Amino acid sequence: MARDPVRVQRLLLRFFLVLIALGACVAILIPAGRGWDFANFYDTGSRAAAGQLRDIYNPGSLIHGQTPQGQMAFWGAPISAWLYTPLSIFSPAVALVLLKLVATLSFGIGLFLLYQLMKPYAERNSTTTVLWYSTTFAALILLYQPFWTIFRVGGQTTPIAFLFLVLGLRYHLRAKYLETALCLLLVVLVKPAFVFVPAVLALVSGRRFFLSIAGVFAVTAVASVLLFGLPIHREFLDILRRGSEKPSPWPFNSSLYILADVLRPVSHSIPVVRAGGWIPDALRSVMKFLVLGVFVTLSLGSARQNWTGERRRLFWYLMAISFTLLISQVVWEHYLAVLFIPLAFLVALVPRMTSVARIHLALIFGLSVLQNLILVLFVRDHIPITNSASLLLVSAVKAGPLLAYLAFLWLRRNFLFQQVALA
Repeated sequence: MARDPVRVQRLLLRFFLVLIALGACVAILIPAGRGWDFANFYDTGSRAAAGQLRDIYNPGSLIHGQTPQGQMAFWGAPISAWLYTPLSIFSPAVALVLLKLVATLSFGIGLFLLYQLMKPYAERNSTTTVLWYSTTFAALILLYQPFWTIFRVGGQTTPIAFLFLVLGLRYHLRAKYLETALCLLLVVLVKPAFVFVPAVLALVSGRRFFLSIAGVFAVTAVASVLLFGLPIHREFLDILRRGSEKPSPWPFNSSLYILADVLRPVSHSIPVVRAGGWIPDALRSVMKFLVLGVFVTLSLGSARQNWTGERRRLFWYLMAISFTLLISQVVWEHYLAVLFIPLAFLVALVPRMTSVARIHLALIFGLSVLQNLILVLFVRDHIPITNSASLLLVSAVKAGPLLAYLAFLWLRRNFLFQQVALA
């Protein structure tokens, strides 16, 4: 008897959803990452609750005379330290579970809202049923490792940024600019690295949006300075500056520029470049020019399109997220979770893609599997990676999703323009 394809897809959808739920429950209950990112947020909340706000950027400072849980630097804005004070009410063991639960709920709500946003594009662009998109969407959540990294490090605030980026997209499509600005403000408060998202949108979204984003951010900045004073904000900016200048080791960085950073110790071993180490710097500059070149081309190409306001807002919101990830010096694995927002739109377009484009998109998701932090740490600890060839190989794997995505934007830009017009 022939199988009913609709019934098979429904069974697969339920199977994937059950696996996602089971995986999340197990990951929440496993006490992994207590000394990692969790300690950072727990210590920050404890310092804020104890009135030690001026110590939030000093990871070694005592909290009520007690040793902190970890020694990781806090990267959030000063005013965001209050967001973590509820964690200090609980013991570290309980707070660890709660932070993972909040992260899971944030991802869950954000992904559901993203699915609802992208489903109409699948309906308009697909000759198959929405059930296909639903099943594929669930399967990719299960496969996409940046979602699951947060559990290994004890919970993260990237899921909160993800949720508010999706909410911001919903409001932006409806031209509700004040609401969009508020969402993006919350994103930047918890993850300052995503400041390029509102910055890009402010440049391309017109006067109304510019005034909304400038007003919201200015009011918040003034309020923060009045509450905490200038010295702690100078310290915050100094933390960000030093963090952007210091290369992050390859096991924890999925940025494009890790390809240049891993060459730094190798270049210093070569007599002709030992003094200046110009090879990594030159390679990094070339890669940044490539990223800028791609986005200038996309900008010029989009300007020639006869899109409605909603289509243009959709395109630039997705491109603002993309540009932020592609230009950033440091991209922790969990930061790649926000890449799923533009990828979800591309998945809705799969039925109209050529077979080569489908393989290219599948490659991005396939490379995301290799971002699994447990796998990465196993490779680091058990496989000697010391020479230039091995360093370049692992860095290419780490940068793989963004490299493949950048190539997709360049090679499929005309297809993307056409599909945005039909969205």
